[in-house]
Amino acid sequence: MSLFARLQALLSAHPSAPEAAPGQTPATAIAPTAAAAPGEVVDTASAPPVCTRYLPAGQVVVREGDPGHSMFVVLEGRVAVLRGSDNGVNTEVGRLGAGEFFGELALLTGTQRTATIVTVEDAVLLELTQAGVRELGKDYGVKGDQMQETARERLLADALRSNPLIAALPSDVQHDLGDAFVPVTVPAGETLLTRGQPGDALYVLIRGQCEVFHTHGDGRQSAYPKLEEGALFGEISLLRSRLATATVRTVTPCTLLKLERDVFKKAFLGQPDLRGALVRLGLERLKHTMEVMGEPK
Repeated sequence: MSLFARLQALLSAHPSAPEAAPGQTPATAIAPTAAAAPGEVVDTASAPPVCTRYLPAGQVVVREGDPGHSMFVVLEGRVAVLRGSDNGVNTEVGRLGAGEFFGELALLTGTQRTATIVTVEDAVLLELTQAGVRELGKDYGVKGDQMQETARERLLADALRSNPLIAALPSDVQHDLGDAFVPVTVPAGETLLTRGQPGDALYVLIRGQCEVFHTHGDGRQSAYPKLEEGALFGEISLLRSRLATATVRTVTPCTLLKLERDVFKKAFLGQPDLRGALVRLGLERLKHTMEVMGEPK
């Protein structure tokens, strides 16, 4: 099921709760819990369906890489969006203010948080679990189409920022890819592609690291350079109906964007720009594979 089908199912599962009378709090809202000290992370794992949080400036709301149990709507104040780099330094990539929301991708797809969110001033946030989104999304102005569009834009932004091949595609193809990609989180040590087996999807690595290796007939293994953030792989099996030419396995927990084989064939196989870029990438990799195997170029 695609990301947007999940969003639609979630938001239409139940009607929103009845509106509270003037001056009253909706029945499912609760009093705010004690705030963590600035710099500490808010405890969201045990959050009720709907919770209003009053947070001081400098409060870490969610941290990149943590599991996502809830999403947030900014009611008052502003928050900064930070992303980590290889040297461990966080870089601010944006700010969100009243009426904007964050955390929906991790909540709705089960992936890890892809950014750290910190309050830049005293802020009031509405925290919603999946049950909270169903019950009170409309009451707090979180519209299904608005959430879908924002989620699509953020998903596509991750892909564009990570991979130059996707960034070079026409805008209409980028838009379609943003709708089709599904984010997934994979633990360390899991095999995504196995040499000699058919591949099931095209992947873009958003967070984490994967190892790639070729196993020779005598059992020896030859390693390729590791795949880092932004790497795209799986294209050879999809384009050429070939078995995977190398094994890809996660070294660390990874967050990836996945494009299923059936979706790729139906929606993108006839896209000349995307197909051409993937063919060129696939040929380069086949050439490298031949060199690793010791066969003539």
